[in-house]
Order: sequence, then C-alpha cells, then structure tokens
Amino acid sequence: MTDLIFGELSEDGDYGWLGKQTLDFGETSYTIELLITKSSEESGITERQKEAFQCFMEKWPKLQSKLIEALIKYYNEEERFAWGPDDEAEFETWWPEIETRDALLQAVTPETMVIPWDFTMEKVKGGRYVYLLFSRTWGGEDWDDNGIGVGFLNEEIDEIAYKDIAF
Repeated sequence: MTDLIFGELSEDGDYGWLGKQTLDFGETSYTIELLITKSSEESGITERQKEAFQCFMEKWPKLQSKLIEALIKYYNEEERFAWGPDDEAEFETWWPEIETRDALLQAVTPETMVIPWDFTMEKVKGGRYVYLLFSRTWGGEDWDDNGIGVGFLNEEIDEIAYKDIAF
C-alpha cells in the first residue's frame, strides 16, 4: 500500500506496516526501517500516528544535537564499564572513549523508527510518541541485538535504554 505520509508500506501480520525512511543523522543520510505498529482492533494507520511522525520529522533537525549529547551521557553514565571481559586490553576495546559528537557518530547507526499504536501514545505515554533504534559498536558483539532505543514524547527525549523499549 502507498500512504501519502509514510510512502510505500507492506503489511506485517505480527506488528503492523513496514517501510523505509530517509533520516539525516550527523550530516549523513541513512535509509532506515519504518515500523508503524497496530493493535488487533486497528485496520489502518491512524491520524495520531501520522501526526506523531510528521511532528517528529519537522523537529528532527533541531533534536539531533540534544540527542547526540544525551547519547554521549547515556553511554558514559549507564553503559560504559557495565560489563565486559576480564582481560584488560580486550576490556579497553569494548569501552572506547566517547566524549565528542564525532566519536559518538562513529559508534552509533540509526536503524529503525517505530511509530507505536494509539493505545501506547494515549494511555501509556500521554502524547505523540516515536522511537528511534540504533545499533552500536561498543560492548563487544551484540548477539542479542540490544542496541539503543530512544523514546521521544512530543518531540522531546523521554527515555534511552536498550532498543527493546519500543516493543
């Protein structure tokens, strides 16, 4: 199906609709997956989902610097040194120093944007909500695909955690 706001989408029976979206992040353009979730009662994309997406994309250029700062802080305060190998040299490669915008941009890559179903926005989060999911290079090989998830409530950073926060 082709949606005027989201473009070309295919229905995924488990989650909702899947598509692609171009997102500029740190002066690099990425083609990321777009997931628009639904409940078993919903038959189409809702106006609330369209509004959340449009508002987010409109404010995205200004959100990036706050996001980059927040991701650096999250890395250094929450993830860095949280676990790792006993070998000191290997441990150092797991946890590189990330204090600058450029260092962060080398360590994370946007992968997916999730637009949750209306219940999540209305009852759980209390406003427009969008998740951005990132892969990351630190912490050894990411066998469980933990990555980073960032939730935006009304186009402001609400939470940062592993990317399963979106599900």
